[in-house]
Amino acid sequence: MNPAVGLVESYLRLNGFFTVTEFQVQYPLAEQAGRYDTATDLDILAVRLPHAAETVLRHSRKPGEARCEIAVAEDPALGLVHHMPDILIAEVKEGAAALNAGLLRVDVLQAALRRIGCCPEDHIGEAVEALRHRGEFIVEQRRGIPCRIRLASFAGWIDESPPPAALAITFAHILGFITHQMHAYREIWRSAQFGDPALALLKLADKLGLRLAPVSGSDRS
Repeated sequence: MNPAVGLVESYLRLNGFFTVTEFQVQYPLAEQAGRYDTATDLDILAVRLPHAAETVLRHSRKPGEARCEIAVAEDPALGLVHHMPDILIAEVKEGAAALNAGLLRVDVLQAALRRIGCCPEDHIGEAVEALRHRGEFIVEQRRGIPCRIRLASFAGWIDESPPPAALAITFAHILGFITHQMHAYREIWRSAQFGDPALALLKLADKLGLRLAPVSGSDRS
């Protein structure tokens, strides 16, 4: 997996999202019957349910003992809603925040929404048009499963002119947020084992007392 995609996936999981990465959208080749090619890779599809929470039990519960529970992180930069599922169709760029032209294709967004399964077929067209023009769509009860769908760009920096996405967040912000969470819950983080490569590396850096510092002039957000 691309390391930038891996970092964003770790950040979204930390904020309570379930994720699918590098989802390939296929299309048939007109000149070759039965053959298909990749229209684009969707870097991340992410879904967060409104009651997501994380429970940590440090040892067997004893009578009268309260369990050690912490809420899933909620970064204000994500602008989360709490009354309906939150869905992101996200692009990851090491440079300036942007959305690939392939992502904004009607057939690609249709494939993404079908994969997520939040809209019935007869309302997918309306959702696609809203995403292409505004970067956001709210699915109402009468049209499917109530949820908010947004296009997102996670990137090295954000130019003065915002990308055509409802959400744009830099890697510097992501690293800063994860580091803050590690410090806030150090007792739990230091004793935990992580299969996630990005979190495991950041945990090791914290354990060694290393601090991430941006190179002068590199923070363009």
